[in-house]
Amino acid sequence: MNLTIRAAKIEELESIEALINRSTRELQRGVYEESEIEAALELISGLDTLIHSGQYFVAEIDRRIAGCGGVSLSLDEETSAEIRGFFVAPEYARKGVASSVFDYCEKYCSERGVKSLFLASTLSGESFYRKRGFTEIGRVQEPLSNGQFFQLVNMKKQL
Repeated sequence: MNLTIRAAKIEELESIEALINRSTRELQRGVYEESEIEAALELISGLDTLIHSGQYFVAEIDRRIAGCGGVSLSLDEETSAEIRGFFVAPEYARKGVASSVFDYCEKYCSERGVKSLFLASTLSGESFYRKRGFTEIGRVQEPLSNGQFFQLVNMKKQL
């Protein structure tokens, strides 16, 4: 498996969104109710801005996008960054794709003087981030347009 990580291109936005939708629908099944999953897709926003910033990355295998994720660098005095939009194609789940994208993002942040990372994880992603040194700082119930709530885990890590 020849995996490469690079900055996403705006012309790939549609393909990235399709991967995110497929990943969410398949990999969140059994953790959240189907109606929660469908409504939660509306929470994913700002990808075009992230791509334009050069801070959103894709993992490619055989010239196909296998995963994606990015960062939003903060301009506060603590130099923190938010990990955003991490998804992997279901056929590449648990094969190191998400880990490779995460490692790339962490290195990207570290090279820019970032001291801490934070994120909002799905319940299914919580163990992935714990293994990478994140700790829980709270749980939130994100309201959805269908009246349901989507549980997320806020997490933080010092670099």
